[in-house]
Parts: sequence; C-alpha cells; structure tokens
Amino acid sequence: MLRPTPRRASRAAVLAAAAAAAGLSLAALAAVPTASAADPEPFVVVGTSDVFDSYLAQKVLEPGFEAAYPQYDFQYVSKGTGAAIAYAQAGTADAMIVHAASLENQFVDQGYSLEQYGRAIFWGDYVLLGPASDPAGVLTGAPHDIATAFEKVAAAGAAGTANFVSRGGTPGTTVQEHAIWALTSGVTTCDVSAANGGGTSPSTTTGACPSSISYPSWYHATGLTQGPNILNASTCNYPGGNCYVLTDRGTFNYLQSTGQATNLQIVTRDNDDTARGGQAVLVNSFHAYGINPAKFSDSPNVDINTAAATAFLNWVTSPDVQKEIGSYLADQGAPFLPSAAPTITGEPSATKVATGKKVKLSGSLTNVVPGTPALAGVTVRIFRVLPGTGLPAPKLVGKAVTGAKGRFSLTLKPTKTAYYIASTQAISQIEDASLDPVFGDLLAPASARIGKVKVTRR
Repeated sequence: MLRPTPRRASRAAVLAAAAAAAGLSLAALAAVPTASAADPEPFVVVGTSDVFDSYLAQKVLEPGFEAAYPQYDFQYVSKGTGAAIAYAQAGTADAMIVHAASLENQFVDQGYSLEQYGRAIFWGDYVLLGPASDPAGVLTGAPHDIATAFEKVAAAGAAGTANFVSRGGTPGTTVQEHAIWALTSGVTTCDVSAANGGGTSPSTTTGACPSSISYPSWYHATGLTQGPNILNASTCNYPGGNCYVLTDRGTFNYLQSTGQATNLQIVTRDNDDTARGGQAVLVNSFHAYGINPAKFSDSPNVDINTAAATAFLNWVTSPDVQKEIGSYLADQGAPFLPSAAPTITGEPSATKVATGKKVKLSGSLTNVVPGTPALAGVTVRIFRVLPGTGLPAPKLVGKAVTGAKGRFSLTLKPTKTAYYIASTQAISQIEDASLDPVFGDLLAPASARIGKVKVTRR
C-alpha cells in the first residue's frame, strides 16, 4: 500500500511532487469501491506455477494485496501458462499471470485481455539444473551456452548416461524449452505448432509434432507443475539416472531454501550474448492481465470481478510492491526482479550557469528487461522543482521524445536554481514484432530526478 510522502524537501518528496503533477498517482488509479472486509469478495488469479511453487504468491502477493484491499479474498490457481490461459478463457478467473509471449499474443489477439496488452510485472531467469556428477559435461563445457548444453544432454542421453525431465505440454517453461531445442543441431526433433508456442521438441520422428509425441528414451514429459517437476528430476527414477531439467530459478531457490532438490545444481545460466539465442533466451518475463468481461456477455453465469482485477494490476505495478517483489528471496539472489516501469537516467550539460544561458537536459529511457527493444518515440515530460521547505510545486518546462535508442534531450534557459525531473506516462510497447500476432506489453509510468542546475547572476 502506498504511503504519503513526508512533507520535507527530500529527494523522495521532490519525486513524489513531480509524479503527482504528472498525473502518475498509482494510489489514485488503484482506488476501487470499498466492501465489507468481514465478507470479502472472491478474487481469482490463475497463473503460472512458478509464482506459486516459489511461494511468491503465498508470501508476497496474497498477503500484500489482501492487506491493501481487505474487501477481496485473493485466490491463486496454479497452472502452466497454456492451461492458465484456457482457464481464463473459460471465464473462471478475474486476472492472470503468465510467462510465454508466443501464447500471450494469441490470448490478446482473441480479445480476452481487459487492456490493450498485459502489464509487465517482473522478470527472472531460466536455469538448467543437473546432477553433481554432470555426465554430460555441461558445467565445464557450456555453463553460459544453453543450446550447447541441450546438445550435450541429448548426446549423453543417447549414450544412456543422462536423462532430460520436461514438464511437457504448454507451460511457459516448456514453450521456452522448445525455443531452445529449435536452436540445437544434431538432435532429432519435431516441429511444435504455433498454437502451442512454436519451437521444436525431441522426438523419434521429424516433421510436424503429432498430438502425442514419440519421445526418445532419455526424454521424459511429466505433466507436473514447476516444483514437483524439479523434485522429479532430483529423485530421477529413470534408467541411467542423472537427470537434467530446465526451470525458473525462483522455484529452485525456494526448494533449496527448504532443503529440497538436493541432488541438483545449476549447470547453465546467464546465456552469453554470443551464444545461440543470446542473453534473452534465458530471460523469464512475467505479465499480468485482467480478463475482459465483454468476452462473456452471452454467458450469464460468468461474473468477472473487473474492479478487483484493476486494483490488482495497479497494486502489483506500484513502486512499493515492485520493491517488495524484488526483495523476495534476496538472500538467494533475488530471482524476481521488478519490471513494471522503465528506468530514467540523465544529467544536465552544466550544473551551474549564469542567467540567460542555455542548458541541455539529456537522458535515457530504458526497459529493464534484457533483450527488449529500445523505448523509441516515447514522450518524456521535464519538470522543474524549486528547492525549499515543504512539498515543492513542480512546473512543466518542456517535453522531449526519445530517439531510436531511447535517448532524449531538452534545451532550456533556466531562470532559477532548480531540480529537474523527467517523467513518462504509461507506455504501450511492442516487445516482439517477429511473432504473429505481435507481442506487446504495458509499462507503468516512471519518474526520476535528472539533476540540479544552479543559476547565478552574470
């Protein structure tokens, strides 16, 4: 829950004042009609098991949202992304959290999203886990090269010394796994349909994957959610043993923190930029959606709680909650990183000028998720805040539009010593134009101080 900024001329107060003047109050956006906390309304969020099996839902999202909005009973339904989308499309959820762009784009294109796109909420990373013995030689041979790591596991599997454990189906992790198999060579695969996220899957036959894939003996599709799938690989009751498994780091970190999955270690992570797929192939980006009630206008038994969904979307993208998400499992390396808003950095061309002289305020607007395109063509508003006691009143002094690389600049003649703050409103951004339909998301407003200019008399 956002708290009021103390009335003192601190940096936080300066930013809060600018945000308020720019119309960026998330607390106001999140306001919804109140209801009795004694009889809360159900609010159903269906989403990826990464968020549930890592306990992010139970430790952060559920208690935090219910504390902020006691009129709602937060209920998280854990499923793989493909199954979560089907659940939402049946009208049985109010909101959704998923992580597979090549499935989310279809959900949006079919009109099920309450907003133009989903909201960026946080990102993490996929990692390949393997046994300490590492018979495929991944840790020494491909610690930052996931396609080569998959090839090594496949070769060891064919030799009878390793196994690969997959969730199978259409969870976001499997969709990303299929994208990685598509980068490999020397592995027999079939082609996964675009409707199921695309990519390829290990198979004994080539061509289009049938509804029931003929997997090689070393490859096992369990149908489990994220946590149980990791535990299956840790137990590894398959001929030859030595299981490898692709998973999100958040769930693995949580299991490790509770003394589980002790037979596994991270063998590949942080894909090199020069490796196949680049850095982005192991980026795990999550988005939240409200469900569009208009899709169920002919279904009298479907009642989407749009007020709760809107409150949740605004709450989960608010600065305080983003910070809390980023702090979860911080001692394990913070597996969920805030991504709701872009970052703004900048500085003036001079910090001290005479009256009537020009100053250029320059900066960059950046999406924090690796591999995303530059934020080009975005309007950045520049505010002046006079130093002093109390909460200073910001004044809009100009606007700039970001260029192809997300850079902006504004030249002005300051008349008074002042702080300068750059801010954006909500941004609608195409993140992957190669998909059909394209995949886009919504970024929350951002605001940051970009410098102070002292004005002196000539």
